[in-house]
Amino acid sequence: MKDQVRAYQDRLKRYDNIDGTGEMFLGLMLLGFTLAGYLEACLPDNASRWWHGIVIYGVMIPVFVIGFLARRLIKKHLTWPRTGYAAYPRTGGKSWWMGMVAVFVVALVLALGSAYLLRHARWHPAINLPRIGLLFAWPAMYALWVYCMDKHRPWKWLLVIFMALGLVALAFLVPGNFEAFFQPVSLFVGLIWLTSGGATLYSYLRHTHPAIPEAQ
Repeated sequence: MKDQVRAYQDRLKRYDNIDGTGEMFLGLMLLGFTLAGYLEACLPDNASRWWHGIVIYGVMIPVFVIGFLARRLIKKHLTWPRTGYAAYPRTGGKSWWMGMVAVFVVALVLALGSAYLLRHARWHPAINLPRIGLLFAWPAMYALWVYCMDKHRPWKWLLVIFMALGLVALAFLVPGNFEAFFQPVSLFVGLIWLTSGGATLYSYLRHTHPAIPEAQ
C-alpha cells in the first residue's frame, strides 16, 4: 500500500510536465537570456548600468509573460480537456532532505570533476573552471529532470548525451572569455529544452484525446 501511495504521488508530480510545458518554459527563458546577452554586447563600452538593466528586463519580462501565458493556455485548452485538472500534493520533510542531499552530491561531483580536469587537462585553452562548470551542470540538470519527470520517455536520454557532446564541442570551438562562451551555450541548451518540451507536447496530443462527454 505504501508503494502504491508513493507511485500515485509521483504520478501527480510528473503530471505537471505531462505536456512538456515545463521544459518549453525553461527553454524559452534560456533563449531570452541569450537574446538579452547579445543585445547587451551591442551596447557601447561606456554604457551605464541603467542601459544594461533596461536591456535585460526589457527582454526577460516579456519573455516571462509570454511563456507563462502560453503554458496556461496549453494546459487550459489542450491538457485539462484530455486528463483533467489536478492539484499537486505538497510534500516536505523527507523529500526536502533528499533533495538537499541530491544537490550536495551533484555539487561535490562537479567540484571533483572540475579539479581533475584542471589538473590534468591544461593542454587546451578551452579547459577552465567556468567552462567546465557549464559542461557538467547543464547535462546533469537535464538528466536529473529526465530521471524525476520523464522516466517513461527513454528517448530523452539520447538528448542528454547529445547535449553533453554538443557542449564539449562548443567548449573547443568557441574562443573568448566566459561571457562569449555562455551565449552559444545558453542558445544551444535552450533549443534542446524547447525541442524536448515540444516533442513531449506532440507525443501527448498524439496519444491522448479529449474525454467524450457522457450522455445525459
